[in-house]
Amino acid sequence: MSKRILLIEDDAFVRDLYTTVLEKAGYFIVTASDGEEAIKVSNDGKYDLVLLDIMLPKLTGIEVLKEFKQSTTDIKNTPVYLLTNLGEENIANEAKRLGADGYLLKAKYLPKQLVAEIDKFFVKVSSAPEINN
Repeated sequence: MSKRILLIEDDAFVRDLYTTVLEKAGYFIVTASDGEEAIKVSNDGKYDLVLLDIMLPKLTGIEVLKEFKQSTTDIKNTPVYLLTNLGEENIANEAKRLGADGYLLKAKYLPKQLVAEIDKFFVKVSSAPEINN
């Protein structure tokens, strides 16, 4: 079964490009184009990863991240990688404080490099020892 990724990106070109390359790499992609839609689709099933743009209409990526981490659904424990063109360290620090698992500058990664980063993430997650409570 392919990994489910929730891609939240308001730029239609970037969203379609990332969807295409990630689907070609074998991932199942669900998309949202703004913060409010992201909250709605986050309840449409379990996701293995969220790719979240910071600059979104209606709710910012930081606001969406806060909502996810305060949720009572599966999305609360889903890893979140922020995607942005903002290189501001204070935003990255705020995102990590709120529970983001990573922060990628879109301008720094070609689409195939984004796929490679996601592949590495899933390899790392699958090889991590399981913690029993």
